[in-house]
Amino acid sequence: MVFAAATLTTVSGLCAVFLLLGWTLPGWIVLVGRWIPALVSLVVMRAFPLPGGIGTWWGLRPGGWRRLLVGAVAGVGALLATHVLTMLVAGATRVASPLPGSELASVVPVLVPLIAVYSLSTFGEEVGWRGYLQQLLAGRSFWTASSIVAGVWVLFHIPLHATLALQDALPARVLVSSTLLLFPLGLLLSALVRRFGSIWPAVLAHALPLSALNLVQDPEGLAPGSFWAFTALSAVALAGAALLLAPRS
Repeated sequence: MVFAAATLTTVSGLCAVFLLLGWTLPGWIVLVGRWIPALVSLVVMRAFPLPGGIGTWWGLRPGGWRRLLVGAVAGVGALLATHVLTMLVAGATRVASPLPGSELASVVPVLVPLIAVYSLSTFGEEVGWRGYLQQLLAGRSFWTASSIVAGVWVLFHIPLHATLALQDALPARVLVSSTLLLFPLGLLLSALVRRFGSIWPAVLAHALPLSALNLVQDPEGLAPGSFWAFTALSAVALAGAALLLAPRS
């Protein structure tokens, strides 16, 4: 696939430049890097034109405001529910200690503005992966196509996460866990796109500025066994949400 190969080559080259020059990856590079799939897809669409135009291949049509609103609520709600469920199960099994209810309540008012801001960056990823690439694989079954997209999406993050690990920007186990959890998260985002026929529910869900780990007290203090059990719980919850939202045919 030209699109996937070009996107992976671009992000790998970008990270290699920072490593070779000894530059620390700035925080904004993650937000900017999310636009690489969108920009590469534009170049590929120009080189290999397909009928339908950018609106079709990026999945930009919302299918009506009512459907868009339902999809947005379903997407953000499903992802938030999986994180909260993971936290509660982890707390019940003594794998982790959930945040107090008062702290959780304080997060809710800032979710909407943060999701709106983060959507500016996640849009660049979603139109490339769950929009363009997912539709290129439309001849395959939903689960086959979504698994391929999720797998390539994981590969897309490996150069960035490896660079952050080499520069000691984040603990290695957090980066490994985050990389692995991208696969079930990718399945969930693909399910949202197929269910609602638009990229926007996935853009908004992907922009949710929380993870299950954010809802746990002292996440860095988790013992290795508890940490990986927590990661496994998150993966199961995300995969379960994808299964519930995926098209039935």
